[in-house]
Amino acid sequence: MAVNPYQNVSGLTTTAAASAKAKDPSSLGQEQFLQLMTTQLTHQDPFQPMDNGAFLGQIAQFGTVNGINELLGSFDTFSSNIQSSQALQASSLIGRDVLANTNQAWLNQDGDVTGAVNLDTSVNNMTVNIYNTNGELVNKVDLGEQSQGMVGFNWNGNDFSGQRLPTGRYRFEVEVSRAGETTAVDTSMSARVSSLTLGAPGEPMQVELDHLGQFAFSDIKQIL
Repeated sequence: MAVNPYQNVSGLTTTAAASAKAKDPSSLGQEQFLQLMTTQLTHQDPFQPMDNGAFLGQIAQFGTVNGINELLGSFDTFSSNIQSSQALQASSLIGRDVLANTNQAWLNQDGDVTGAVNLDTSVNNMTVNIYNTNGELVNKVDLGEQSQGMVGFNWNGNDFSGQRLPTGRYRFEVEVSRAGETTAVDTSMSARVSSLTLGAPGEPMQVELDHLGQFAFSDIKQIL
């Protein structure tokens, strides 16, 4: 009985693929790809050879995938280098006072608390309301009319009667009036940087602020 010399081509290819998979179950490497390609060429039907375009297409496809993997590896290395450089530069912030994107601030035994808001337009009046941890209004700072841009404010730590308030955390709400309408605006408060924490690749660096906890590095608006 005649034997078809091409009947086992698919079986040989499958065997080669299984061997490649056994070597590396997670991906098809260059060696395994070339083994499959050689097997395919060796056992192809001479009366129906592989089309040149299809052959070149397979090579180009593998080259593209391999090139993308190498490019991704290069980007990972580049990202790590950038992160290390940023961490080195950010380390100079430790021990310094900054303005952070928060409405909380810590009042020490002595000294003032500073903050700022960024006004997108001029306002007729600007008021800073200060609350304790119980939500009680303990004082307010009236700043009157203000122009567009960054506007700073200061609180001396006293209550309405001029008495010094205890050390602790306080909340600040800034209200502005425009054309008879009063709205709240985002605040940035002063705090001291105590440490930095590097995130995993692709994750933001974390900044530890005294008594306030961790913030994303992007929440730091200004160095004082």
